[in-house]
Amino acid sequence: MTTQQQQFKLIFKGRLEFNNKRSFEMAIRHWENRLETYYKTDVLFKIEDIFVEDENALILPQQVIMSTEKFWRNTTGILSEIAQFGIVGTIGAWLVDNGNLLEEQTIEPNSEKTAVASYIHGRELVQKGENYSEASAALSQAISKYERHALAYERRGYINYKLKNYNDALHDFDKSVGINPNNAEPYYGRGKVRMIKNEWDAAAQDFENTYKRSIALQPIYWLARLRRGESLFHSKRFEEAIKEFQLFLRRPFREGDPNFQRRRRALMLLGRAYVELDKLDDGLEAIDQAMAIKAGKEFAPDTEGLVTRAIAKRKAGTEAFTQDLEKAAEMGSPEATRLLAEWQ
Repeated sequence: MTTQQQQFKLIFKGRLEFNNKRSFEMAIRHWENRLETYYKTDVLFKIEDIFVEDENALILPQQVIMSTEKFWRNTTGILSEIAQFGIVGTIGAWLVDNGNLLEEQTIEPNSEKTAVASYIHGRELVQKGENYSEASAALSQAISKYERHALAYERRGYINYKLKNYNDALHDFDKSVGINPNNAEPYYGRGKVRMIKNEWDAAAQDFENTYKRSIALQPIYWLARLRRGESLFHSKRFEEAIKEFQLFLRRPFREGDPNFQRRRRALMLLGRAYVELDKLDDGLEAIDQAMAIKAGKEFAPDTEGLVTRAIAKRKAGTEAFTQDLEKAAEMGSPEATRLLAEWQ
């Protein structure tokens, strides 16, 4: 088989919205002209299948297609051209060979239209963690120019979350979900707010909606599974939580993946869930594995592992549990100090 004939897995999903009927029709004409003059029939989608007149939108529910690199290049190329007629939206595209991600593209509008430019400016400030007030103002301007700007609502919600304006964050995430219920990000943001409010069952549902609207090639998919497990743990739904942690931990994250740095947290929570169910050997194994990882994001402290290990050992009738509690107490754990006083 030649390189041109080699088959790859191509994945597409997303949505582009056009400001009005005129822009929508211009996008269709551009598609038709480019097919006639350049792409011919070597693209994966037909106009009638993806352009939705009632919504002035190009809509791509998740598509998994086996095809060649030529079709990948042509399809991402024409979609990138069409995106410049849009006012808001994003299309994700992934080129995969035997489970290995070869290329990823994010296709979105990038023009001088105020709604587009303001959104991009606000988003870039958010990514840099800079000047949240300016970023929020830019995103609000994008919304004022196009009130259905689901992505701007989501990013503004993130700013409100970071600033601890949780009710405002919920408002923005709700607006984003209401406009486009197929975006994963606002569900994740809303779930994080609900965790802070100790609304664990509602948070678990939001994280489930997150991973159902993303794909396993995206870090947010696995992060949502970890967060759902954590929410289920706090809801005392330990069996369900364990399944989420196991799925997360079976994934062979590469070191550059942000979830690689969260394995210690996942193992610590897995160990605690096992201990709650009196599966003590499994719990001790998970805690020991967690404590062997010496760095990471959302770093679970050694005191958490020592206290959990002590609880497991005491349940198993092992007197050595006091050693772990004493060590945790020396490290400043109030829980360890309390348990020592209760159990001695």
